[in-house]
Amino acid sequence: MGRPKRLYPLGKCRLRVPKQPERDKAYPVELEYTWNRQILRRTTNVFVKVGDWNQAGNNGRGVIRSSYGPEYAHMNQILNGRVERIDYLLAEYNEKHPHQITAEVIMGFLADKPLTRKDQGKDFVEFTMERLESDYSRNRIGRSRYMNGKCCMNVFTTFLRATKQGTYEPDKIYVGDITPELIDSYIEWRREIKQNGDETINHALTPIIKSCAYASELGMISSTVNARIQDMRIVTKPTLSDEEAEFDGKSLTNEQMAKLLDYYKTCTEPRRKEFLEMFFFAFHACGLRVVDVMTLQWGHVNFEKKELRKIMIKTNKRHVIPLTEPALRILRQWQEKRDGCRYVFNLVKDDLNLDDAEALYKARNNATKCINQSLVVVGESIGLPFNLSMHVARHTFAVFALNKGLSMSVVSRLLGHGSTDVTEKVYARFLPETLASEVAKLKADLDSLEPI
Repeated sequence: MGRPKRLYPLGKCRLRVPKQPERDKAYPVELEYTWNRQILRRTTNVFVKVGDWNQAGNNGRGVIRSSYGPEYAHMNQILNGRVERIDYLLAEYNEKHPHQITAEVIMGFLADKPLTRKDQGKDFVEFTMERLESDYSRNRIGRSRYMNGKCCMNVFTTFLRATKQGTYEPDKIYVGDITPELIDSYIEWRREIKQNGDETINHALTPIIKSCAYASELGMISSTVNARIQDMRIVTKPTLSDEEAEFDGKSLTNEQMAKLLDYYKTCTEPRRKEFLEMFFFAFHACGLRVVDVMTLQWGHVNFEKKELRKIMIKTNKRHVIPLTEPALRILRQWQEKRDGCRYVFNLVKDDLNLDDAEALYKARNNATKCINQSLVVVGESIGLPFNLSMHVARHTFAVFALNKGLSMSVVSRLLGHGSTDVTEKVYARFLPETLASEVAKLKADLDSLEPI
């Protein structure tokens, strides 16, 4: 199993000699410490001939032989005293600051200028995770963002280990050791090794950048370094395509919905057909999120009142959704083949514990990936200019409702947004038909004010 690693190094004295030393020449004795395979030295201003030095003496810590002269014992006492003093200081430092011994700290003691880390030896990944947990506990971020942040930091740990850029351990790095150069290397690694796109990389950088900003406020990272890190998100290039500029890329038009329905009617693959039913249900259930589709239970559905009552996974708030006839027909169809099951749709196992955040996160990712992979094929078959996904159903409902004249506040409530500000931020630009109809109401008054 090997010996356990020491929490701090022990020093020794070593005669610094060239490969071919001269017999009658005195060479300097140096204090030497080895830490993380790095050799750290400091001269003692004591010079000894090769013949007068015994490296194996004093349990391998080095001593001057008696042939040196009458002062050999006194000189050994001085050298040994210096080593023991620094060993004691390192032991004391480790007791006050556990796991914070670095080459920089050792060199500080060797130079009689001990250093104390501004980051107090805090591990960056642990520091970031603490920030995520704090934000989540205070409802500043939702469960989805919290779990995504944890996943991103696990990948960052893998990056440190794979590229050997950890500081005190292969996959660990102190907060104060985070640099723009390291982040640049991380971005390149995600692009080249993980094959991530710019949007995914920016998403992965979010917890890191926020953590660095907080560390800067605490004085753990210099404001100059933090300022550079804050500007390290990748600027995505906007497209100049007229077709893409006119099309929002996230919702289906009436014509595209009709094509999707035709595909469903002729689809011969049972599982793909089920995924399409889930897509249509999400649309008719007022844009229900995919995570709430997969965790929908029969106990949430009231067929008599034609409504769905459920605590939304993302917001953790109870939400009431009126169910349309198409949504009810889909539910009745699934009721026939899921009788006795806990969940409406067969996307997760019946024993899934919704209070287990880790299990829920994995189940959601697996289900979403499985559905979207199938929907992408469907989208390509009907000629969509973008990837079809479950979230498109939510956007499609929102745009459809707004363009049919529903107010922003009503749509916001149906979508389960925390406030209309969120709805306006996302969907205000999807109101061409509604805006045109509203302006048309002013036509008579505007015509009467025409100057010509």
